[in-house]
Amino acid sequence: MLERSRVGTGDMMKVVVVGNNVAGTNVAKALRDSDKNLEIDILTEEHIQYYPRPKLIDYLAGTVDEKALPFYPLDWYEKNGLRLHLGSRVDRLDLAGKTVHAGGKALRYDKLVLATGSSAFLPPLKGLPKERVFTLRTIDDARRMREAAASSKHAVVIGGGLLGLESARAVCQANPSLKVTVLEYAEHLLMRQLDHEGAKVLQRWIEELGTKVLTKAETDEVMGSGTVTGVRLKDGRVIDCDMVIVSAGTRANTGLAKDAGLKVNRGIVVDGSLRTSDPDVYALGDAIELDGRTWGIIPPALEQAKVAAKKMLGLESPDYKGTVPSNTLKVMGFDLASIGTVRSEHEQPESGFEEIRATTQDGKVYKKFVIRDGRMIGAILLGTKKEVNRVTKMIKDGEPVDAVKPRLSDPGFSF
Repeated sequence: MLERSRVGTGDMMKVVVVGNNVAGTNVAKALRDSDKNLEIDILTEEHIQYYPRPKLIDYLAGTVDEKALPFYPLDWYEKNGLRLHLGSRVDRLDLAGKTVHAGGKALRYDKLVLATGSSAFLPPLKGLPKERVFTLRTIDDARRMREAAASSKHAVVIGGGLLGLESARAVCQANPSLKVTVLEYAEHLLMRQLDHEGAKVLQRWIEELGTKVLTKAETDEVMGSGTVTGVRLKDGRVIDCDMVIVSAGTRANTGLAKDAGLKVNRGIVVDGSLRTSDPDVYALGDAIELDGRTWGIIPPALEQAKVAAKKMLGLESPDYKGTVPSNTLKVMGFDLASIGTVRSEHEQPESGFEEIRATTQDGKVYKKFVIRDGRMIGAILLGTKKEVNRVTKMIKDGEPVDAVKPRLSDPGFSF
């Protein structure tokens, strides 16, 4: 319900945040921390308060109860003066009238924040739609997948990225008798986070756990009449299955912004202040594009929230200039840190890249360091997390590596 009585004085700034994801929640928190007198409304289509999306994997696996998903209890919003409107789908934005329309009601704003996030991309495969074909983006998706996994015999995961591999692990945990095959159209798993050598190590580990991995496997058709019975690859191979999980990346939710007349490209176009083409509308998180770049991970959203809040309030803050790509996580139970530029093969030969690799004798740890002009610009640490903080700092600070470079090829070396 969007109607509410006016609180405070007539000149109190009103901020409306569209989206209760990590970006929307943290910008609202940053605004409240800086100004106790703002009126802040948060609108979300979902019927549950903010939960970290990575937790959906744990819920799908059956290791986390649905009640444990929310990051903050409902009374946290009340205590912080944040009016949370659950189940409130925004229909349109009236920029001229500075009004957000949702469910037949209108909410006025002085500053508007679009944290509309992204949606799972469903490629135009032949045979869709069908029953028991899923994407994972919301708690509703996870509920349906969990129910299907319990009664399935063979699940095919289309996509060997982070979410695809974690979804494979989760459904295996939910149903230990479930057979799982991961299909990756590219030459190796985790194309964004790993090089070819590291991906081979990871694939070997995954297959030792019982999950089959096929690379260079491009899906052409989802087979079956009404309900999925298998998938056909472009090379003609057919894999029988009774459940399909499509993990083919995401696309920024730009529809509201575009319909309102804001500048949109791959994402909602913003400047270093996170301001859109309308000076009273800001955007952040998965939905934005800055200098031709987009981000689909949590750290940038957290940084952007702090910058956007200060800029909206006229407080001193440096512009947002981007975030060094950094993922520190577990992939199917294995530690993985991928920091900065890890795949120099995308650069021109004259770019001066140097790659140093190290693998332990038992094959349980793989390290790669990317160096340019005497400084580390990227690293992969697979099977260990001991040096993650030190390596991350070296990359962010542009620290020279001359002192440690001779020892980087030693798999037992620690910073």
